[in-house]
Amino acid sequence: MDRRALLSAIGGSVAALSGCAGADPGVGQTPNGTDDGSAAADGERSSGGDESGASLAVELRTVSHVVTAYEPSPSRGIDPAHVVPESEVPAALRDPLAEARDGRFETDDPSDALLAAVDEFRVYDRGELRPYVELDGTRYAFDPRLPTFTAELVDEEAEGDDEDRVLREAGRRDDLGSEAVETFVTALTAYGPNAARGEYRRCVRPDAVAAFLDEYDYLEDGRGVSRIETTVENEEPPYAITARELTERDMWDRPVVDESALDGEVVSLFERALASSHREPALTTPDRSQYFADEVPDAYGDVAAAYDEPPYYRLDGTVYDIIVGEPRYDRLPVSVSVAASESAASEAPDRGFTLTVAPAPENADGDAEGPYTFTSRGALPSALWVVHDGERTELDIVETEGIEGPRPSRSDGESLESLDAGDEMAATYAVPEALPEGSYVSRGLFRVSWGVPDQTPEEHGAYPFELEIAVE
Repeated sequence: MDRRALLSAIGGSVAALSGCAGADPGVGQTPNGTDDGSAAADGERSSGGDESGASLAVELRTVSHVVTAYEPSPSRGIDPAHVVPESEVPAALRDPLAEARDGRFETDDPSDALLAAVDEFRVYDRGELRPYVELDGTRYAFDPRLPTFTAELVDEEAEGDDEDRVLREAGRRDDLGSEAVETFVTALTAYGPNAARGEYRRCVRPDAVAAFLDEYDYLEDGRGVSRIETTVENEEPPYAITARELTERDMWDRPVVDESALDGEVVSLFERALASSHREPALTTPDRSQYFADEVPDAYGDVAAAYDEPPYYRLDGTVYDIIVGEPRYDRLPVSVSVAASESAASEAPDRGFTLTVAPAPENADGDAEGPYTFTSRGALPSALWVVHDGERTELDIVETEGIEGPRPSRSDGESLESLDAGDEMAATYAVPEALPEGSYVSRGLFRVSWGVPDQTPEEHGAYPFELEIAVE
């Protein structure tokens, strides 16, 4: 893969980047990338707005890289729960699998018990094969080349003389008389004109299905009347079963890189991302975290560029999806500003700030038109907090303008607001009086989508940011 092709925008495609890892200059950092409450190394405070008599200064900063980390679902590849343990393998299949593992099992006359045993590994009405077993602690996929009955619907309407052999409204009937026939009909039929039909597959055709096919040649479903076409695959001997060991790539449907193959700086970057406190409600699940970094090691780009698709990474025995993205502020039609506020809350007039976001089509890399739709999990413009003594302290929104909120009403926790050019939204955040003096960093992110003349779909991107907050 061309390493230059790895650079991309967060919020569109997110890909690997290159650079060197480091902490934010002038801000005390803990290993997990959150502020430790200490003052900057040079003792200075950043300020914003008129601070006469105020006890708060706030500064907006963009970020260079966003690292997102989480544990992917095993169902992406082969879920370990779908691998049948040796003790549960049907008896008729055990010896053939042992031979297949050592090379190949062959027979000219497979027993009914063997054919039925293979069918036990089928799932869903259509009979998709899920042929995964664990033998002596090793996982295998077996491939049976055995006689297999198949059926599907083909586009051939019934003639007038065939009306008696048409089952009308096949997918909606509850009088088919047999669970096997119900499964057969459900596998083949579609509920609507745009729905997909399926195929039925079994090594052993149930007697009830055979009797049904003696009576009917056509089924009517949401796509009309069609003929049932049946075949038998692998009808002639010899018959065989082969097996191969499942690789880690098979299990995850993606390459997995062990930490032993990674540079120490890359491992350190990943560990900081996994330990970061930037997570729910700003992210979708409690186990998903983000880390904002100034740079990433060159070695990360080397590893990512070696694969045609982004790999997973195994750290301390656990597999993670770790994505490094580079914001593209130059293409986003937005403007963002922050100012210390003297009216954050009636009980704390000098301990707050206002974050303002507005469409700015003149800032876009190309033509942009409204509406401009902003989204963020937890709150708009963003859920914010600081970390003190290892604990997160939420910054409550006490006043909003141009935002329906302050908290999202959607069940998925997503806040959404659409603005036109010339509009703006603003949220005032209160900094708790209990927070002691010091320098803190709060991190946030919102997404925006916008229209482009004569283009579908819309463009979209993300705006991650940091706020350096000096409490004096």
